[in-house]
Amino acid sequence: MPHVLLFRSKAFEHHSTSGLYGDVIEELDDTVGRILAELSLLNLADNTLVVFTSDNGPWLKYKTLGGSAGLLRDGKSSVWEGGMRVPALFWGPGIVHDIGSTLDFMATFAALSNAELPASQPVLDSLNLMPVLARGEKGPRDEIFLFRRSVGRG
Repeated sequence: MPHVLLFRSKAFEHHSTSGLYGDVIEELDDTVGRILAELSLLNLADNTLVVFTSDNGPWLKYKTLGGSAGLLRDGKSSVWEGGMRVPALFWGPGIVHDIGSTLDFMATFAALSNAELPASQPVLDSLNLMPVLARGEKGPRDEIFLFRRSVGRG
């Protein structure tokens, strides 16, 4: 939703002091809040995992319409923290703070659903975060490596 071209409904027009982008973020926040409230109303909150994440940092060429990485360096299409370090929130019973990656979705969701990971793949770059999410244990990652190969540049 917070991608150029930006859109927000009439109800959120001029809602934020941060302009159009702020309006979009506030509407997105409101919508997620309504979904979480509905899960509670339907007595599903204790049996539901909600994942909220982003694919990359802000699109800096669009200035205030592209978002902000705050104090982090750079944005979308860079391997600096501002381009790769994006929020990921897992909402469910209990609160934990640890490091993970969207790469970990496969192993985590496989564990959550009792699915088997592919036996033909000897080494996976996806790690199971369920011990962190379900029991508050230390996560399996200590670092995340970033790499971007330049293609077509001497």
